[in-house]
Formats: sequence, C-alpha cells, structure tokens
Amino acid sequence: MKRLLNCLLLGLSLGSGGLQAAGKNNGPFIALHPEGAEDEGRRMVRSDEVGAERYWFRISPEVSGRHFSGYTAFQSEDGLSFGAVLYLNDEGSRAVQVMCSTFQGKLARIIVNGRPVDTVRIDRAPTDRRMVIWSGLTEADFKAFDKSKKMKRVGGVQPG
Repeated sequence: MKRLLNCLLLGLSLGSGGLQAAGKNNGPFIALHPEGAEDEGRRMVRSDEVGAERYWFRISPEVSGRHFSGYTAFQSEDGLSFGAVLYLNDEGSRAVQVMCSTFQGKLARIIVNGRPVDTVRIDRAPTDRRMVIWSGLTEADFKAFDKSKKMKRVGGVQPG
C-alpha cells in the first residue's frame, strides 16, 4: 500500500511539473519550418498552400525564438505591416548553417506568434548573422518580442 502511494505521489509530482513546463510561453515566438515530403507522415509534416501549390512543412522547427538575440523593426513597402532584421546568436548561427546545408534549395515557412508570415527559399547561411522578414509583422509581434526580454530592440522604427 505504501509503495502504491509513493508511486502515485511521484506520478502526480512529475505530471504537475510537466504541465507547468508546458504552460510556459516565455520566448520570442519565431520559427522556421523547412519543407518536408508528404511521405514523412502526419506526425512529422503538415501541408500548407504557398501561392497555388501545396507544400509539406516539417512540424518541428529547425530555427526558433531561442536562436535570436535582437531585432531592428522597419515599415514594410506595403505600408500596412512591418518587417524586421533578426539578429542570430551563436547557437542560431549554427542552427541556420545546419538548416541551409541540410535543406538547401527547399522552402522554409516562417511562423511568428502562431501565424505564417512568409515563405523563403533556403539558399545559404548568412555571413552577417542576420535574417530579414520583409513584411507581415504587426505591433503585437514586437510587443511579444519586447515582453520576452530575450530579444533586444536595436534601433529602427517603434511600431505603435
């Protein structure tokens, strides 16, 4: 009986810790999902339309919010949204190099705060450790970046 109670308490403590960790949302919410293939399966890829064609993008991102250290915001050419230059940290620079060598020539979907913002062709890793999102960002995106305190604003316009 005592052994069963100990196992039950251990299970509850591990489960509650996992729930607390799953509830944490403390990063800048940026992700780059490279193109996959339909035959990789529903657990690995998700389909999405880009233009008039259907592509499959990996569910797990190769580059995420922890790979960025700062940003510079600017008004996009459409005049309705914003763009940003994103600065990669050391780990981010390595992650982008791996992604570029592994998925060269394929597409990558950029997700910001849960919504697709842009699709880019993977070519080569940037030597200046910068990535550019040309449009599609909102004031709320930059507020989330600032709130996370993991990405520092480096000049540029102040959205909002």
